[in-house]
Amino acid sequence: MKIKTAIAASAITLGSIAAGAGLATAAPLAHTGWVGNYATFEACAADGNSPITGGSQWECVEVIGGWDLYTY
Repeated sequence: MKIKTAIAASAITLGSIAAGAGLATAAPLAHTGWVGNYATFEACAADGNSPITGGSQWECVEVIGGWDLYTY
């Protein structure tokens, strides 16, 4: 029983480290403003192009819940 517990704990630890490293490398570095989350890329890009919500530079980043719009 102790071997199964040790293996499970090792797997959880390695999974946590890998997930944390993935989040750290996936995040853009120069974002100054998160605008919102959108269901589709087209909706995100439309607000990015809008003079009201967008900026001179914007980026839509795919996330688990859809697309996040960031302006610079």
